[in-house]
Amino acid sequence: MAAAAAVAAFGYGYAATAAAETFPNRPITLTVPYEPGATTDLIARAMGERMARELQSPIVVENKTGGNGIIAALHVSRSKADGYSFMLASDSTAVLNPLLYKKLSYSPDKDLTPIGLVSDLPLVMLVNTSLPARDLKEFVAYARAHPGKLNFSSTGIGGTFHLSGELFNQMAGIQMTHVPYKGGAPAMQALVAKEVQALFGVVGSALPQIKAGNVRALAVASKERLPMLPDVPTFAELGYPNFIVTVRYGFMAPAATPPDRISTLSAAMNTALNDPDFRKKFGDLGFVLPAKSSPQDYAALIQADRKMWADVIEAKNISLDN
Repeated sequence: MAAAAAVAAFGYGYAATAAAETFPNRPITLTVPYEPGATTDLIARAMGERMARELQSPIVVENKTGGNGIIAALHVSRSKADGYSFMLASDSTAVLNPLLYKKLSYSPDKDLTPIGLVSDLPLVMLVNTSLPARDLKEFVAYARAHPGKLNFSSTGIGGTFHLSGELFNQMAGIQMTHVPYKGGAPAMQALVAKEVQALFGVVGSALPQIKAGNVRALAVASKERLPMLPDVPTFAELGYPNFIVTVRYGFMAPAATPPDRISTLSAAMNTALNDPDFRKKFGDLGFVLPAKSSPQDYAALIQADRKMWADVIEAKNISLDN
């Protein structure tokens, strides 16, 4: 009788442990380093909703803004590595911060681990309509004929918009001057108002100004032409095959998160990425969504991007250290 009771107790304990280890069995927190309502916040929330449906567990979005994504990254990197905490990571979080800060409070390679790529936002080169250059070839010729006379705006020092302008300076052998603004809207307004001559911006937010004829699109920095700008050539078509620049967003979790839980989150993410309604909604907003993405895929993109930007940052001695 005692032996039977012991077996029964053992069986009950095993079942309880197995149930407790089922993942997920409680709400998951998705940290977003952007303000509620921002486009990137919207895609993170929409992705979270579809992943929650697949995982049959709530995903709660928590916005932690500021510090070039450092506040959110530090929070997630210090969270328990059990699969119940992950974040939307931008280029700044995963790629640029280690290159721009000598003393960074987290390491994206040591403290975080990739889950997968959520989306790309391809860049487009824009010029103001008063510039005599009608295409990229004419722009480069004009810039070479007027060294140091052209300015380009950006959302701030060390961001992808800034680095894209510096990269194109290198590739084209021209000397545009960087003028930083506090955000995408002021940077675009400066171009429309003809305070600057060029801007490398994301296609989605630039589209209204392009369609209104307030700015001119010269080239897109994607591998192929984009459906929303079918008449705008790629940089590759125009002789710059290596100028492929996108703003990437992916999911990352604390570094020690068990691989099986990373796989579970990644699988749910890929199911969401293949939702036709999701793809259409965010495709119409300018996001380029992968058909699927593994942790390894995203990790490879992070390292390739870091190598590309490291050369630009070193050459121009760009730093965000105070």
